[in-house]
Amino acid sequence: MKKLKDKNLTKITVSYSGGGDDGCIDDYTAYHLNEKGEEDYIPYNEINLDSFSDAMDDYIYSLLSNTIEWDWINNSGGYGELTIDLEKQSVSINHNQNTVEEYYYTDERSESLKEISEQISNGTSLITQ
Repeated sequence: MKKLKDKNLTKITVSYSGGGDDGCIDDYTAYHLNEKGEEDYIPYNEINLDSFSDAMDDYIYSLLSNTIEWDWINNSGGYGELTIDLEKQSVSINHNQNTVEEYYYTDERSESLKEISEQISNGTSLITQ
């Protein structure tokens, strides 16, 4: 992290996503203080941390995998943003988990399905024109 502070960065955000059986770091966004003392965006590729980027990817991926309670990589996966605030010396993750919910309906619990079951039982047409 010292390398990041040496570049006069104030914050880095890391977007990530996963699903199926794959997870990845999607994007890095870096911020620094401009001449007016305001926080300003810097494209990550302009920070010139090429020798650092593979190590950063590995570090972030490991941090996400060890911190997030849900499996953000497999099945429906998840996505989010990790923020490294160098000014406040804090790290946070805003994570969203993709979920699938399954429901099973029977004619015992649904009036509409019960009507269809009765029509089948009585031999009446299911479709009226």
